[in-house]
Amino acid sequence: MFSEFITPGVPAAIFWTFVALAVVIQGISKSGFAGGAGILSLPLMMLVMPVQLVSATLLPLLILCDMNAVYHHFHNKVWAKVMEIYLPSLIGIVAGAAVWWWIGREGVEAYAGPIKRFVGVIAILFGLYIVGKESALQWIERVKPGRKSAVVAGVAAGFTSTIAHAAGPIVSLYLFAQDLGKSLFVGTVAWTFTLINLTKLPFYCSVGLIHKDVLLFDLVLIPLIPIGSYLGKWMYHRVSERLFNRVVMVLTLIAGVQLLLNVNLILWALELVV
Repeated sequence: MFSEFITPGVPAAIFWTFVALAVVIQGISKSGFAGGAGILSLPLMMLVMPVQLVSATLLPLLILCDMNAVYHHFHNKVWAKVMEIYLPSLIGIVAGAAVWWWIGREGVEAYAGPIKRFVGVIAILFGLYIVGKESALQWIERVKPGRKSAVVAGVAAGFTSTIAHAAGPIVSLYLFAQDLGKSLFVGTVAWTFTLINLTKLPFYCSVGLIHKDVLLFDLVLIPLIPIGSYLGKWMYHRVSERLFNRVVMVLTLIAGVQLLLNVNLILWALELVV
């Protein structure tokens, strides 16, 4: 069952381990602990799954995570700031959906390599972002981006989110500079991503990314979300967030380099063992 989701040559045990770890990491990230950790999920899954199924599988799960975050921060939001990012993100979402439509029309197999390299570059950049996150936050706080920056950030967030669910640092950096305070910042980020991801859903369906088999696969993975959320809350007071982010950074860079070079060290290692 779900054999179409497994990259040929990848053992089922490794496939399920990588996918489960990716979803749990999303749950941890959305819990408020190690907010940038979610960037690891996409490249991690892309090492063991066909590229077009990774983004499709993650979107419904991300929406559930976002709704959970909104539930806990229902009143902690600044609508003006949400709209500053969300409205221009619509341009990026449409552009990203057009790219997926083009890829689907031409044949995903022909574009699998470029998609992996694109995700690899994003993973490497955001892995480096995790290293310099504190410096980046200090710099962006001094710069104080305004409305024009919001348009650029929104379009970029919409496009990168539609292609690779990778808009986290873009949205977080912009909203961090708005001096919202911790509770309003977390809630505003949650509402922003809820709207962005819900807007992406009909586009994903219209270009054929999300279908019945994807939703059935997601049903199997849904229980991993509360596990990740619980782990995130448990780790908040027991695990160094800086240390956890360093581990995520190393794994993200390794996965990103593999995708960028279009190699799979997992299959290579298995071939050596066998």
